[in-house]
Amino acid sequence: MKISNKMNSGMRLFIAIAGFVIIFAVMVVTILPPNYNYEVGDVVEENIRAPYRITDEELTEQRRNEVVANVEEIYTSVENAEEDSIESILWVLDTIQDAEEIQPGDIEEIQSEFGALSDNAIYILRSMNEETQEEMRSILTEAMETLHEEEIRSQNIDEMRNEIPSFFEGTGLAQDYVDAGIEIASIALRPNVILDVESTNQAIEEAKDRIPLVTYEAGEVIVEEGEILSEEQLNLLKDNNMVRETYLSDPYLIVGVLLFLLIIFSVLAYYIRTFYEELIIKTPKRSTILIIIYTVMVFVAIGLSQWSMFLLPISMMTMTVALLSDRRLGITTTVFYVLIIALGIKLEPIEIAVFLINGYIASIGMIKVNKRADIMRTSLIIAVVNVLLIGSYHLITHNFSLGGIQDMVFGFSNGVISGILTLGTLVIWEYAFDITTPIMLAELANPNNPLLKKLMTNAPGTYHHSIMVGNLAESAAEKIGANALLVRVGAYYHDIGKSLSPAYFTENQMGDLNPHDYLTPQKSIQVIKNHVTKGFEMAKEYKIPLEVRNFILTHHGDSTIEFFYHKAKENEENPDREKYRYDAGGRPRTKEEGILALADSVEAAVRSIKEINEQ
Repeated sequence: MKISNKMNSGMRLFIAIAGFVIIFAVMVVTILPPNYNYEVGDVVEENIRAPYRITDEELTEQRRNEVVANVEEIYTSVENAEEDSIESILWVLDTIQDAEEIQPGDIEEIQSEFGALSDNAIYILRSMNEETQEEMRSILTEAMETLHEEEIRSQNIDEMRNEIPSFFEGTGLAQDYVDAGIEIASIALRPNVILDVESTNQAIEEAKDRIPLVTYEAGEVIVEEGEILSEEQLNLLKDNNMVRETYLSDPYLIVGVLLFLLIIFSVLAYYIRTFYEELIIKTPKRSTILIIIYTVMVFVAIGLSQWSMFLLPISMMTMTVALLSDRRLGITTTVFYVLIIALGIKLEPIEIAVFLINGYIASIGMIKVNKRADIMRTSLIIAVVNVLLIGSYHLITHNFSLGGIQDMVFGFSNGVISGILTLGTLVIWEYAFDITTPIMLAELANPNNPLLKKLMTNAPGTYHHSIMVGNLAESAAEKIGANALLVRVGAYYHDIGKSLSPAYFTENQMGDLNPHDYLTPQKSIQVIKNHVTKGFEMAKEYKIPLEVRNFILTHHGDSTIEFFYHKAKENEENPDREKYRYDAGGRPRTKEEGILALADSVEAAVRSIKEINEQ
């Protein structure tokens, strides 16, 4: 048994790893955009479309730079610029004329306060007589007033200074005086407007903002067929991983997908281990089915993404998982599945909403399923809800086109197809993996089942006992949250082996006749034990699922058949107690099997009481 468990665990681990690798590979291939092998100057042989929303940052920046180049700089006036220039000139002239004798210290003071006026110009200005000095004042004042009538910027100040000599034309002043006047005016002339950096930058940003991002929506043509590929277009393709050598060219995407899937499946595995360890982790068949369904559904989603995601039969997965394990696990696995394909296929909000609603309806619909028609009823509800959901979304988005009607048709078809696929695949899971579902259990509980009819005909007392045990066990299972339907069906079949030799069991005996009175204890226990082993073989022959057959093996555990053991002790000095134990299947391994074993003992004990009183 240990070797078998190890083999099951190893195979399950292999399938889990294989499933993860397949889903990971499919996700990477799906998320990666198509690959094109072009160089600059090549003629494009097909329309290159955006696989998702793409922003052309290079072209956007180029357009914005063109606009920025046309933005005029904003200047602000310098207060009192003209007055300050004239005042500084007059101060220099007055300082030079007032000095009795020009000393080096005077020159340094003038140059420090006024600017880099040459020593020669200072001495020349000092040599002017009073008349010449007044004329110089007049010329320089007029020059400053005239020049300041225009905007003087740092960019054009040299041009403005070149106009100063024109003010000395026709004055008759000696050239030395003219040169000194030009020099002092050139130093005094300063910009009367300066660049307003803050306002200019604001104007630039406003101009940039008026140029929208150059974007291509998913499916929009980036480069048309027959167009010669430019360097800018090639850079755009490379930036969006549409020109690459291998799938490994984008390590960030690969690592990102790997981490995303590891987190998703780790949380899902932890959830299952916490709440469904016995049902899933310790049942390799169910965990294997879960992995297979997940992997197949990822492929289905990839295939349908080229048509319409509204055709994805996600409720089929929910209903299948709910029927094979638990309805809460069904919706949980659906939520995690939607998270995975939302990344891989980039689902729209309405698609996510439809899938999640489908999952919840499918899970709720599987609460009480007694016949296969119940699955189709749930599927039809899903189909109608899909039409209403998709229709409401198109009303919100004002989409009254033929495409909107087509989406609603796909949504309705999704519900119907999900039901058909669930019914079709359920039989495969049930028989290929020898696993039970509520529908199969309901069918097994039908009194018209050949094995139950045989038990009813051959051993009516045992049949009645089985019904009573089923009632007790079902009530107990409901109290502790176990699988009540499985326990009831297990009770119906647990004593099926007694139909082969019904007279050897007290519930089928009439009067005082007891065949065991004519057998040795050793032969009696063999007959008693045979109802377990032979019953298991019968159930297997009639294709009763293993989960139900296990109740036959374990409902007595490894208990001792006390009556015949004590009878043997009366005949022998020291009989071997182990020979008088049930040894076919061992003790119960699940809650359901344990409940049945207790209910069987209780019913048998009550039935054995001859006289019932208040005590």
